[in-house]
Amino acid sequence: MQSESLSPAAFTAEEAAGLGAPPQRQEPVFYTHTLCPYAERVFIALLEKQVPFHLVHVDLARKPAWYRGVNPRGLVPAVQHEGEVHVESADIIRWLDAAFEGPALAPADPAARRDMEGLLKGPCSEVVSAGLDLMAGRTGRYWGIGSGQSAAQRSAMEAALQGLAASLSKHGGPFLLGAAPTLADIAVYPFAKRFAVAALLTGYDVGAAAGGAIGGWLAAMDARPSCATTAADPDLLLKAFQKHMSLDFFDYDSYTAFQLHPHNRHLLAR
Repeated sequence: MQSESLSPAAFTAEEAAGLGAPPQRQEPVFYTHTLCPYAERVFIALLEKQVPFHLVHVDLARKPAWYRGVNPRGLVPAVQHEGEVHVESADIIRWLDAAFEGPALAPADPAARRDMEGLLKGPCSEVVSAGLDLMAGRTGRYWGIGSGQSAAQRSAMEAALQGLAASLSKHGGPFLLGAAPTLADIAVYPFAKRFAVAALLTGYDVGAAAGGAIGGWLAAMDARPSCATTAADPDLLLKAFQKHMSLDFFDYDSYTAFQLHPHNRHLLAR
């Protein structure tokens, strides 16, 4: 049975900028940028698995020199635990599910598990790529937010979202594989949520896709305590999108851990 609330001690957090070296902790250390959708996958998985952890926010525009000793590529997310560093969000969330007790993030039923793997390889991945292309439109770069979204771009996004809707219909919702979120929901939600927030700029309403089925799924994910914690305030995120006209603005401009997550500011170490 999955917990519907988060303990105040579920995680602690601090800024990497205030550290001279990687912190040494018994619990997993989660290196992230709180605005990175790939890193948000891991954030959600940690909370859904109810794993106590320590969050270190890495300013990607001004990475501390010591961070390349954690991940030589200098990317987030990374999770350090028991002397090992795990990288790549898709691999980390699978490792978390296998390595820690807590609610399962994959169905026990073999057929449903096969469906989940099919979603991860197909529609979930397709929503990310089609969505990034749609956001760029005719005038923006990849990961940018442009204008002049073409009919072909809209059709590709609709087709990808229909794959999610088909799974919702097959398994009865409210999540992609039924009553509980899985790795598939966690993999695609951070991207779908950003595409939904950007609707005012692109003219494409993700939530209305598939007769509103995608909107219902987004609402179910939004209501999870994990996603309510990890998601940026939508109004603040939209303002950042309008300012930078890109989805990856945090790679180039400094944002503190909870600058766009005011609901989490009390968790930062003083």
